[in-house]
Amino acid sequence: MRYCIALSLVPGVGSKHMRRLLAVFGSAEEVMGAGVDRLMAAGVSLRMAQEIAGGATVARAMSVIDLCRSTGVRVLTVGMAEFPRAFAECPDAPCVLYVRGGIDFNAGKWISVVGTRNATQNGVSVTGRVVRDIAMLYPETVIVSGLAFGIDKAAHSAALQYRVRTVAVMAGWVDDIVPRTHYYLARQILDAGGAIVSDMPPGTVIDRGNFLSRNRLVAGLSEATIVVESAARGGSLVTADIAVSYNKELFALPGAISEPMSEGTNMLIRSNKAIMYQSAEDVALALGWERSSPAAGVVDGRLEQLSPRLRQAYEAIPDGVRLDAEGLADLWEVRIWEASSLVGQLRAKGLLAADPYKCYYKI
Repeated sequence: MRYCIALSLVPGVGSKHMRRLLAVFGSAEEVMGAGVDRLMAAGVSLRMAQEIAGGATVARAMSVIDLCRSTGVRVLTVGMAEFPRAFAECPDAPCVLYVRGGIDFNAGKWISVVGTRNATQNGVSVTGRVVRDIAMLYPETVIVSGLAFGIDKAAHSAALQYRVRTVAVMAGWVDDIVPRTHYYLARQILDAGGAIVSDMPPGTVIDRGNFLSRNRLVAGLSEATIVVESAARGGSLVTADIAVSYNKELFALPGAISEPMSEGTNMLIRSNKAIMYQSAEDVALALGWERSSPAAGVVDGRLEQLSPRLRQAYEAIPDGVRLDAEGLADLWEVRIWEASSLVGQLRAKGLLAADPYKCYYKI
């Protein structure tokens, strides 16, 4: 751990350099002790070779380890069993990860939900529905986002509301919560079994480049990324491009062509970079997820709490079928306003979901 952190602290040694050096020398300790000539033979510049061989960062690495131990921050380095296996697919993923929280990075179903900071009210609402629908089907889901304003905040908040764990990725040190107003949200994330993570060491000065670098962690930690809202240009589109470069699945929610905050998501769908998100089943199908038994238990428990009329209405809907309000009214043989009332009650119980075309289906 000490030498891995020390190598990561050498100026100019980015994730790609570090991964290549580890592949050549076998360990961070071997890299730090290789000497200038061997390092240059491995393709390292003279200046960087001198920085590494000088060993000046080893003492700083020990101070980082001491700080982490005293403040309860976990340090995960590449090669450790606890290190995220999802990073194996990412050529520029970090080799050192700082973590506040005890989450297991190799358990559960990980989904990143991102979007614009300037989210519309509809975007915030839709984010909640996306997280809810996935959480209802797969309670072991972990929602990853960047703790920013807008869609990021909505994703974390929805995960807390629907009782799935969530992970916030920081652009600086794990305890440097940005924006400051999200400190309480960060505490809620930790209290609910989630985590705050970063690959940046303590003392990092946060600038625009840090946020762009953070996006590769958001994309890399998950099996898929969902973009809810985005203008024609924005950080969430950078995350989307990174996810595609990692061969991860990418989803985007379509929006009205007149809505500026749908320009980016519509472009992702139009260019075939992203799958159009319509329901949680779209994600499950693309990723090959099977319905988990805990979710079935949750549904059974909710059914037992229903009135006979609501349970009859729910069970009358065929599995895998989507119906609009009029179709449900015909199925249930009731008037349209009665069907709307039943739909509202079933959705409130987490048993029905709606796609963007206002068609309803069982979850």
